[in-house]
Amino acid sequence: MGWTSPVESKLSHPWISPLSTVPTDAEFSWIGSILALGSLAGPPLAGYIAHRFGRKMALLASGAQFAVAFILFVTAHTVAQILVGRFLQGCGIGFSLAITPLYVCEIATAQRRGALGSLLQVSMTLGMLMVYSIGPYVSYAAMQYILLTVPVVFCLAFSQMPETPHYYVSHGRYADASRSLEYLRGEPIEELQDEFGSIQRSVEESIRNRGTLGELFRDHANRRALFICTGIIVLQQLSGINPVQFFTQTIFEKTGSSVKPELASIIIGGVQVVASMITVLTLDKLGRRPYLLISSGGMCCALVALGTYFYLETQRVSSGLSLDRLAFLPVLSLVVFTASFCLGFGPIAWLLIGEMFAPNIKSFASSIVSSTCWAVAFFVLFYFSSLDAAIGTHWLFWTFAICTAGAFLFTYLFVIETKGMSLPEIQAQLNETAPVMISDKP
Repeated sequence: MGWTSPVESKLSHPWISPLSTVPTDAEFSWIGSILALGSLAGPPLAGYIAHRFGRKMALLASGAQFAVAFILFVTAHTVAQILVGRFLQGCGIGFSLAITPLYVCEIATAQRRGALGSLLQVSMTLGMLMVYSIGPYVSYAAMQYILLTVPVVFCLAFSQMPETPHYYVSHGRYADASRSLEYLRGEPIEELQDEFGSIQRSVEESIRNRGTLGELFRDHANRRALFICTGIIVLQQLSGINPVQFFTQTIFEKTGSSVKPELASIIIGGVQVVASMITVLTLDKLGRRPYLLISSGGMCCALVALGTYFYLETQRVSSGLSLDRLAFLPVLSLVVFTASFCLGFGPIAWLLIGEMFAPNIKSFASSIVSSTCWAVAFFVLFYFSSLDAAIGTHWLFWTFAICTAGAFLFTYLFVIETKGMSLPEIQAQLNETAPVMISDKP
């Protein structure tokens, strides 16, 4: 996801670019945004493979797609080949974001499930930090070879991991399921009969009570949950997080700040990792709503400050204004912005889907929310450069600030607290008609 940040600068300079010509603004827009289309296309196929051939096979397929994408990048001489690679990257992201939480949920113990599930956001930020730290300091080809090692090592290592017991039980392969559980727990199956029986009952019940798409819209609690989750995910994308992550280095180059763009990108990446870890450690103590409010408020303030800096930059030539004393502002603004995002709107937007919907309709809800997420992401990424040129960088970031202010209001008015609540309790609260700000209780 952070691949474009160092690469866009390399493709803009003919003497270090593998391409014969510098891509046009429209081509750069497609290089940034086509990943979202791949992410939109990936989950349906991933779901089919996970159901038919197993979660492990679906995740290995995501690794294969990433590897093929980097091979295409390292041999690329045309923009078209880079676009194919970016689309495959997007498909890999769609596969991994759809199946990783499912695989983790099905192999983890109940005590470890929450922490391990939250590590997905930490891992994503670690990946971006790796790109930000390596990309600017090596050649284009060297960067692709280094990044290619990640999916190759993953596929070699993960091929030795077991399929989930839930998948085996759902296909009637009880002996394989017991061997998988033995491997995961490191204990003989005789000592795991309670857990094995619980898995068997859970899977068989979900098969008996398969949900329908109509049930998602007929039930009031499900409709309200879908409204909340879709609203949060749309506002997450309208905050401008993807353009900031994808084009961090380019944004800093435009500020003219004394801080080197390469160093600023690494700072941003490091802050994302730390903020994500803080969320993992404290989310179950503070709750979902407070973190979402802190997150949206922090993003709004940071975007207002960043937009103001770019506005002053446009006035600098005509007014003779010196911005030397404000050279720290772009870095500080983006540090606060990314930290705020990773504290709340990054991880919690996806966590709510897992908490608010019953297992038999969760796949339908997840598909709708994910599709909406990547459709909005494509729109924001594709038009980012065009809007930047049309209305100015300052108004672009002020527009994102308005959206995050809307996210604060949306959270305050509509999002319920789910901390420490069971699914029946959450569904009961979703069925209440009283305003959330009155009925919200930890």
